[in-house]
Amino acid sequence: MTGAFLDTSGWFAALSPKEARHKPALAAYRTLIAKHTPLVTTNLVVAEMQILLSRFRGPAEGVRFLDSLYQDAAHEVVFVDRDTERMAVDRWLRRFADQRLSLADAVSFEVMKGRRLRHALALDAHFELAGFELLP
Repeated sequence: MTGAFLDTSGWFAALSPKEARHKPALAAYRTLIAKHTPLVTTNLVVAEMQILLSRFRGPAEGVRFLDSLYQDAAHEVVFVDRDTERMAVDRWLRRFADQRLSLADAVSFEVMKGRRLRHALALDAHFELAGFELLP
């Protein structure tokens, strides 16, 4: 595996013991880290993670998450530019217009395609619909 994408659904489950899929998500996340798998996400996913952690654990936890992420070289955050966002709309949102895809999902798919990533720590079946493999 050349790398893995971290989606909000899988990443949040891995970090949240109360989530139904916590154990398999955490095991997959730990395996990725133990194998030194390059971990890629976007600033849109980071924003989703921060607000979820803030809502469910308090604002300080959201800030701790950001501080930890920015200090960890194993996690690469791709900052989305206008061209990537436009490509995501054209390639993914228009193609799957019958699905309830978010812009964050579409951008994630575009980043994965551009980085040639096949695997995502995600619980969102839209990743499979777009041709990617889910972890766990």
